Amino acid sequence: MKKWMKKLAAGLMAVTMAASFAGCGGGGSSDDASAGASAGNGSMPVVNFCVPNIYDTSEIQMVEDAINGITADKYGMKIKLTFVEFGNWTQQSNMLLTGDEADLIMIFGTPLLSYVKNGQLLKLNDYYANASEEFKKAAENVFTEEDIKCLTVNGNIYAMSNSRNHGDTVVLAIDEDIAAECGIEPGASMSLDEVDAFLAEVHEKYPDRYAIVPQGNTTMSNGGWKWDGLGDIDFIGVISISGNDTTVQNLFEMEEFVEFTRHSRMWYENGYMMADCLSNTETGSSMIANGRAVSSMDNGAYYAEEDFHKDGVVRVALTPAKADTTTISGMCWGINSNSKNPDAAWKMLEVLYYDADVATLLANGVEGEHYILNEDGTASFPEGEDYNNCGYGGMMEQWLFPNSSLGYPRAEDGAAYHENLAAYNATVEKSLAYGFCFDTANVVDEYSACCNVKQKYYDALMMGAVDPEEILPQATEELKAAGLDKVIAEKQSQFDAWLAGQK
Repeated sequence: MKKWMKKLAAGLMAVTMAASFAGCGGGGSSDDASAGASAGNGSMPVVNFCVPNIYDTSEIQMVEDAINGITADKYGMKIKLTFVEFGNWTQQSNMLLTGDEADLIMIFGTPLLSYVKNGQLLKLNDYYANASEEFKKAAENVFTEEDIKCLTVNGNIYAMSNSRNHGDTVVLAIDEDIAAECGIEPGASMSLDEVDAFLAEVHEKYPDRYAIVPQGNTTMSNGGWKWDGLGDIDFIGVISISGNDTTVQNLFEMEEFVEFTRHSRMWYENGYMMADCLSNTETGSSMIANGRAVSSMDNGAYYAEEDFHKDGVVRVALTPAKADTTTISGMCWGINSNSKNPDAAWKMLEVLYYDADVATLLANGVEGEHYILNEDGTASFPEGEDYNNCGYGGMMEQWLFPNSSLGYPRAEDGAAYHENLAAYNATVEKSLAYGFCFDTANVVDEYSACCNVKQKYYDALMMGAVDPEEILPQATEELKAAGLDKVIAEKQSQFDAWLAGQK
């Protein structure tokens, strides 16, 4: 359908829906309640649903109206979809939580514990304990009680886990033609020594392309590597993700970290990595696609051939599928503690987990407008359109929404995507600290000072832009001066007590 025709259809649908809402006793369009869930004025509650986004949402009103055509009649409430640019999300989400504008909000980019410490999230214990049977049944297919522990701080639940990969496999993503030329099979595994050999080969064959680049901007790997920060995304004290050692140690002295930095330093010194990596503003995937790079790291759920080879990229595993507390707490759904109508916010959250029609609209958009349904039950963008111009690119970020498993998987992911994802999540290797979240209350100043030191060096070390033999001792000395030993002792004490409670 031509874009101008789609815009006209969106306008007509909005008018039609507004009329139907009035007939059902609604209080006007959802825009009338943009300040959050309406309360006390006799109008229908409107729950403001806030989520980060980078795709086309020019027809978000059409999707919002379609959802409200269901929720107004069935549940006596409406939704307001607030999509915020990813680049502005951290700042905007904190602003949204300082007032009563947001109701349901994605916990992403800022640690769950930070929101909790700031009193920005509602305790969900009672809501969760008294949830509807529909929600409980749907939730069984989305998360486990063990996952909920990752969203619990000092005995209080602050968020719900969403339908996505509950583990990460760090991979090397490689241009498919070059991978074939080098005899690299999708889904194979590579050690760092094998990565060294591969990068040397492609650097010689393709000197006009970077052999390896950061996953995004100045981040070598969004999926970390082989350490667990024990609920702390700044890694001020870590344990190994594998094995049975529960000793909390300094990341910059950890064997796995030191080993990685020695390899990455060699990549940088040999010219495999871009010299200006510390000022990079591009993603690795875009640089591979435009022929500027051969490979980059990536992370996510990979469990079938179509996941290891698609979109012009072959992926090989660098780590096994792994999970720690932040795997879950780093992306989840909470309720603003300042919400005007928390009861309506919780009810809408339940609906997004169990109502297939509503969840499908949120995840896919309006059928025939934003996607077409294929014979195998998968969804594709309409002919000639993609996430840049389809009007609603929700299909590209289904992993953000509460329960997109009720919707249609993308054709690129295959008809069995949701079943395969559930199987993947069941096999993920969980850290010994899975469910533990470090509370910084007793070491606030020391922890903050250590974070500042860590942030000075971490990305540069991971990308090989500095010499680890020189910088690691220097960084460790600065960390200790900032109070690292006190933070690690506190984290060890809390972790030991938590472990004792698990027996």
